[in-house]
Amino acid sequence: MNGNEPVAIVASARPRNHPLRRLTLTLLILALILATSARLSEAGAWIVPKGTNSFKVGFMFQDTTERYFIDGSRIPYFFDGRNRTRALFFEYIRGLTDRWDVKVQFPLFSISFDDFAADRTTNGPGDLRVESRYNLVRDPLVLTVGGTIKLPTGEFINDAEIVPVGEGQYDFDLFAEVGRSLWPVPGYVTGKIGYRWRTKNKETNIDFGDELIWHAEFGYQFGARINTKLLLRGLYGFESRSFDLSIESLRREAVYLEPGVSFAFTPTQNVEVTVPISLRGRNWPAGPVLNINFTQTF
Repeated sequence: MNGNEPVAIVASARPRNHPLRRLTLTLLILALILATSARLSEAGAWIVPKGTNSFKVGFMFQDTTERYFIDGSRIPYFFDGRNRTRALFFEYIRGLTDRWDVKVQFPLFSISFDDFAADRTTNGPGDLRVESRYNLVRDPLVLTVGGTIKLPTGEFINDAEIVPVGEGQYDFDLFAEVGRSLWPVPGYVTGKIGYRWRTKNKETNIDFGDELIWHAEFGYQFGARINTKLLLRGLYGFESRSFDLSIESLRREAVYLEPGVSFAFTPTQNVEVTVPISLRGRNWPAGPVLNINFTQTF
């Protein structure tokens, strides 16, 4: 005998289309794509100056066998599940005036969710996000307000055996950001609080709960080229419903501690590495994430 035989026996004894397993997989996969929602770069409360363009290419990677359960406990995925997410993000920012900038972000995903019954991988473009921000106060505190629209451009397939790369519905965010330079200390503090309205996915009839989103960040500069930051961010989701029934397995929460460092090759080119580490969650993948971002300003 070998270690693989019991798994093969269990897998063959559990039909792939068993109703309970299909429901479990559907909820797990929906939670997976929710957790891989695109992350707009956090520039703090400061607006990109008028006429300035910024183009960013970012890579995200996570490989985990654990998740946060309904009650917030950290457990292995059922059925020896494994979540592997690879994403490539393209982001463009334009300063329209000295108080108003806009962002567009487009992701490409390669998402896998495997267990003892099947290996599932989907590749393709995800949901497009468009953001606009306006600065209200510049000194001594910086105060900026804005909004984001997520468009369901990524393909969503209502099949428990297929990992979607889109969520199949719209999101609308409103938020406020505040920041302050610590000069003459070469550092800054900034924070954000927002509310996300989530619309219903008509194919699954799931009405996703709205969410509170937030972050707090401290940054410090070492010399002319090296910048560091420490970010605490999270979201709190409200009740999700389907056919007027509450679905606790889709009410998501997450809190991350995210250290990061960036190096400026030139005044207009830099590379940034961040490692978000999950501290707590609910219906959310557990474990660290690796982000690498390359930015060109012109």
